[in-house]
Amino acid sequence: MERRVVTRYNLQVPAHVETLLGGGLQTFEWKTRDVSSSGAFLLTEGQMLENGTDIKVNLFLNSFSGTGSWVKMNGRVVRIESEGVGVCFDGHYQFVSEVPDLDM
Repeated sequence: MERRVVTRYNLQVPAHVETLLGGGLQTFEWKTRDVSSSGAFLLTEGQMLENGTDIKVNLFLNSFSGTGSWVKMNGRVVRIESEGVGVCFDGHYQFVSEVPDLDM
């Protein structure tokens, strides 16, 4: 039974992810499998994060002109699958034109 109330889009875009793991800052360069206004599924290329892990995510949205913007947001891992992790966003986001600083 589908419980989602927001539309999910089959959208593969670059995702720069940061989180604190093992006492240090870890960064990952992944892609999304799908995205909605409330979350995304990140293809983690064999690397995994635990349920409940807080992360900072930047998604690169390309434009028709060849330039693009980054959408910067916070999220939490809420689902783990063999291909990656489902992330729920906190509802706050910011569009930036340059690669954003993800420092936590």
